[in-house]
Amino acid sequence: MATYAVLLRGVNVGGHRKVPMARLREALEAAGFDRVRTYIQSGNIVLDSHRDAGEVGEAVAAVILEAFGHTVPVMVRSAAEMDRIAASDPFAGRGLDESKVTVAFLSAPAPALAVPAGRPEEAHVRGREVWVYYPEGLGASTLDRSGFWKPLGAVQSTVRNLRTVRRLRDMTARTPE
Repeated sequence: MATYAVLLRGVNVGGHRKVPMARLREALEAAGFDRVRTYIQSGNIVLDSHRDAGEVGEAVAAVILEAFGHTVPVMVRSAAEMDRIAASDPFAGRGLDESKVTVAFLSAPAPALAVPAGRPEEAHVRGREVWVYYPEGLGASTLDRSGFWKPLGAVQSTVRNLRTVRRLRDMTARTPE
């Protein structure tokens, strides 16, 4: 049995694609997942399964479609991957605001990405994750409009701030009760 962090993209944002977490936990348990937990309302799930990560992602997406009628991108990382991701923070030791450091979780390895010259953001590509520091905050940034993400093409992604990444790492690290 393995523990996974399951990250959904675009649920419960601005009143769109509503997925009540309590109902989601029930639906996932009914689908055979064990120790299903959620963190905040933005689609963060930790669960146990005998399935591999790919099968977990497909099954969770199918449950969401059946129970809520939404097709959403689903990124899955194992407990070991979450530990590695949190430990690989390229901004560690700088005392940055955790809400301004994000990790984009991707469905495939990222190509080379470069922040355009003169922009305040900093980015680091690490396999299937892209770390970005938004010194002025994500909401104030125009990095999305700069073409920075364009090389990802059809690669699916979802973004979490460093606080959430660390919380999910901690949740996946807990031993079964």
